[in-house]
Amino acid sequence: MSRQLPPLNAVRIFEAAARHLSFVKTAEELGVTQSAVSKQIASLEDFIGARLFERSPAGVMLTLEGRELQQSIAPAFEALRDGFQRFSRKAPRSRAFRLATVASFAAHFLIPRLDAFEAALPDIELEILTADRLVDLKREEVDLSIRYGAGDWDGVVSTPLDDGALLPVCGPGAFAKAGEDVEALLSSNRRIQIFLKNEWRNWERRTGLAPRETPRHYIMEHFAVAAQAVLTGDSVALLPEILVRDSIARGDMVQFSEPVPWDQSFHLAYMPNAERRTPMREVLAWLKAAA
Repeated sequence: MSRQLPPLNAVRIFEAAARHLSFVKTAEELGVTQSAVSKQIASLEDFIGARLFERSPAGVMLTLEGRELQQSIAPAFEALRDGFQRFSRKAPRSRAFRLATVASFAAHFLIPRLDAFEAALPDIELEILTADRLVDLKREEVDLSIRYGAGDWDGVVSTPLDDGALLPVCGPGAFAKAGEDVEALLSSNRRIQIFLKNEWRNWERRTGLAPRETPRHYIMEHFAVAAQAVLTGDSVALLPEILVRDSIARGDMVQFSEPVPWDQSFHLAYMPNAERRTPMREVLAWLKAAA
């Protein structure tokens, strides 16, 4: 009959806490919150049925059971360190950086700037993961997530990457065909609606313009699909400035009126205390400068 293993993440946290005799220093070393350290220690105590630390205003001390457990697992952790030492020819994980984001941001902003990233931060091995779902930074091996929304996600630090402006864009051929007349453009091209609360109503209120005819429209949930529809030349859309600036600069798209403020934007989202790691500080600084 196989014996049940303890929660291994809790064992890892206990090993660090036993070395430091400080939950604060343990949190700093492992890049987690002090609350997470306390919870993992509590789960390990529940598993073995004994207290591992005595807590006091002055700090923490190992109990008798805690010292016995530390002595039992110390050789195993030392063996792990020795075992992985022979792989030292590979770049250390501390310089590998996993960034999760939606495909539209990766395609329209990150990928065109990879050469600049590598030139600025040559020692960091960037891994880009694309997913539409909200990546769980507490459970998944991801350093940083670039998310689109209002920035009110629980349990993470969230910093806006842009001001959230939506740019009204169309293809250059469509704009020329309409005689560079905005009302004619809107009457003869399909509008793309992305948001549940119609972004075009905000645009009409702000500009005072409305099409002479009821426009045809598409409903699309993804920025990348909407951008591609605009590039085909028969659609107009309100898209985040950070995603279309390169297309406008190349002449692939035309901005046909003033920007529309919006209450959502791209954000840099990461766990508390993650900025203590040098790679995180460097990547955050580069992204903010590039944006």
